[in-house]
Amino acid sequence: MANFIHLDGFAHLTALPCIRFSFADYTAVVSLYGGQVLSLTLKGEELLWLSPTTDWQNQHPIRGGVPVCWPWFGPVDQALTQQQVPNHGLARTHLWQQVADESCSDHALLILQAEFDNIPWQAGKVRLQCQYLLNHKGLHLHLHCNDLTRQQAALHTYFACDDVRHATVSPLPATFINKVEPAETSAALQFGDEIDRIYQGAAATLTLQTPATLLLQQAGHDASVIWNPGQVKGSAAKEIGPQQWPKFVCAETARLSLQDTKALDLQMTIGRL
Repeated sequence: MANFIHLDGFAHLTALPCIRFSFADYTAVVSLYGGQVLSLTLKGEELLWLSPTTDWQNQHPIRGGVPVCWPWFGPVDQALTQQQVPNHGLARTHLWQQVADESCSDHALLILQAEFDNIPWQAGKVRLQCQYLLNHKGLHLHLHCNDLTRQQAALHTYFACDDVRHATVSPLPATFINKVEPAETSAALQFGDEIDRIYQGAAATLTLQTPATLLLQQAGHDASVIWNPGQVKGSAAKEIGPQQWPKFVCAETARLSLQDTKALDLQMTIGRL
């Protein structure tokens, strides 16, 4: 059975309210700030990357782990609002509340919820809930909201790598939206230079070689986003730097279409083979 342990900080992030829980050989740490997974270990081996210099004070989003991007992704689409708002939405810098936990013979489950009254295009209160479930396969996340008809979301997972230049992600569609070189839409995936690609209609299961073999299973998505800042941008980035940019690859489970008006039910499972 799992023990749900409340922590006052994790790694170098002091005074950060977190919950640590385990099942079988997996242990997860989830921050109430942002509803963000900070760590997932299998027999003590860390599967996620967390910036050693990131901060969380003064509404600063934490870089690493699994940030929750919602209700927009990246710079906000002007079809949603003309207001000046932060990239990747409001959930990353909001304090979530624990609403339930359970532990049984085949899983351990933590449920967090956040309430918002500042969605620019929505009057009234909006609830966002995330379930974090550990079982023998790994960590399953289920992000749910039925209070909005227009919303985007992404589970922005930073997978730990020995060296991203030798990492692979497969299978991926043959074409993609390239946010770095818009004219290039079909090149092979090779890390080293900046990579920021949206693969629409990505498969339900992706395999990452980091060199560990990791599985990313996803549902309720319409795209997978693959990102690494590359040597030039990564080395210059304050919370990454020249030693850290090769240490991760982001493979993100995303729902990006604003034409999809169904309730948000974005799910992913991450684990190691």
